[in-house]
Amino acid sequence: MDKQVPGRRHPGVDETGEQLEHTITASNTITVIDPSENKVLGTIPLGDERLGNDLGPQYVDTVNTHGLGYSRDGKYIVSLAVLSNTVTVVRTSDNVIVSKSYVDRGPHEAFFAPDNRTIWIGTRGVYSVDVIDGFNGTLLDRIFTANGPSKVLFSGNGTIACVNHIFDAIISVIDVPSKRVMYNITGLADSFSSDMMISANGESLWAAHKMTGQVSVIDLAARKVVAILDTGIETNHPNFAVINGTNYGFVTVAGLNVTKVYRQPTAADIPVLVKTIPMTGIQPHPLWPSPDNKLMYVANQHSDNIDVIDTNSLEIIDSFKIGQDTQSLLYISRVVPENSTGSKSLSRQGLDLRVENRLLPVYPCNNCSLPSKGPVSPYVNTPQALVTVRQTAGVDMFEILGRYLVPNALYTASALCHSCSEEQRAPLVTFNASTTRTGCAFNEQVLAFLKFFDGYQMDSIRVVKDD
Repeated sequence: MDKQVPGRRHPGVDETGEQLEHTITASNTITVIDPSENKVLGTIPLGDERLGNDLGPQYVDTVNTHGLGYSRDGKYIVSLAVLSNTVTVVRTSDNVIVSKSYVDRGPHEAFFAPDNRTIWIGTRGVYSVDVIDGFNGTLLDRIFTANGPSKVLFSGNGTIACVNHIFDAIISVIDVPSKRVMYNITGLADSFSSDMMISANGESLWAAHKMTGQVSVIDLAARKVVAILDTGIETNHPNFAVINGTNYGFVTVAGLNVTKVYRQPTAADIPVLVKTIPMTGIQPHPLWPSPDNKLMYVANQHSDNIDVIDTNSLEIIDSFKIGQDTQSLLYISRVVPENSTGSKSLSRQGLDLRVENRLLPVYPCNNCSLPSKGPVSPYVNTPQALVTVRQTAGVDMFEILGRYLVPNALYTASALCHSCSEEQRAPLVTFNASTTRTGCAFNEQVLAFLKFFDGYQMDSIRVVKDD
């Protein structure tokens, strides 16, 4: 891989260095990056680091920052926190928080309307989209859609807004001036659509279905699904780039640790897979193109890094470390004032911290030869666990993503201390295996906090099904 050398600028990136890339992370921060050199400038803290004071009765700051949107003039970004129902607006020129407000249950993804002031928010716990004033946080309206609106996207001309859902297989299309649902697009691959994206020409919408590993491809003018792509287990986000005048769709597939690239000349065409790109990290999640479409940035959620894809060669040309547990990614152009580095008001919260991943067989098993450090297993229907241990403030985050486990069965994760023998193996956490409501075999099983790195051997972790 062609590693970026200090001082070298990426092709197509503005030479003035006035473009910033923002990633949102589960350490309750937004990471701010100068993409001209892929340099992390710092983080915007929105709350305490994981566990800090989050469980205290007087804690009123953000918990679990997640979604990220922006205003069309590039002056503001909006961050959503799914656990504290928080909407935070940040000014991009100096990274200062402008407003913080609270909305309905489970805000996930939102964008500013074309007026650059009001924000339309997908709130998964209800049947409506919240509309607020981004500057003072006032609730202005609720637009009733289907069950569990997840994300709101506006068309290029700003006349319509599209909303996907996590409980209904529906894309609601809303008239922006009247704030009324004009019609619904049905026939999606699954009822759970966490993320979606509209192509730059406004003609095609791709809705990702993480639970079933599919993408519904929609022709917006025809108001119908034209194709359903079988992209792969744990499909996350789609996005687009225009390459040599042709529209291409990019889709992250977390369970395979790849980004898939499809060619789709027109919205009525069935996309054709042109390349599968292996990521350098684990669990690729969000992705976003540079404004000139020459680069595609992909954040690997479980390894805390970003891969940079050259859209001409479809090869990774750089990879660099970022903040923790990235789940949303944006690229905004020309937002830093002249003679500014873009680092004003930033901190180092959530940066430069250790993260380790292991893909492990789950005992008892018929084939226990899974690679101890490999992120992808070639074995289908074999019980396995992706274990991620991440350093956080005071304690370490211990996460298990179960694959092909027995629903409702009891499992225990254990490890050896640094000076312990096998006979002294210590249990770390016990959990009941769960599946999603659709029966998906891939699911986050447990999240625990303990002093792991100081006390235990990473390569000694075992996950065993209890008798």
